[in-house]
Amino acid sequence: MDIDVSEIGQVTVVTPQADIDMAAADTVKRRLFELVDQGRIQLVVDLTHVRYIDSSGLGALVAALKHARSARGDVKICAMQNDVRAIFEMTLLTKVLSIHASRQEAVASWG
Repeated sequence: MDIDVSEIGQVTVVTPQADIDMAAADTVKRRLFELVDQGRIQLVVDLTHVRYIDSSGLGALVAALKHARSARGDVKICAMQNDVRAIFEMTLLTKVLSIHASRQEAVASWG
């Protein structure tokens, strides 16, 4: 799984390039944990290229969220496709994670 990482000011934008399923979840989780451990605690996960996410993918994002929050940071999600948004809504993760329509909106929310 390719994961693009870019910096916009103090915000780190992480963009997985494929679906986040059982095969990819550990890779995504490890990369997010590495970034937090490097002090990059203002994370935005851009899901533009993610058409599907399963329970292991959701678990990876929640684990990264907890890890970031323990370091006084946060993980924000942006650019979800409709099928992915439906999974987040069904699992009520929309109440746990900060969800934004676009990358620009998510980055600006760190204000």
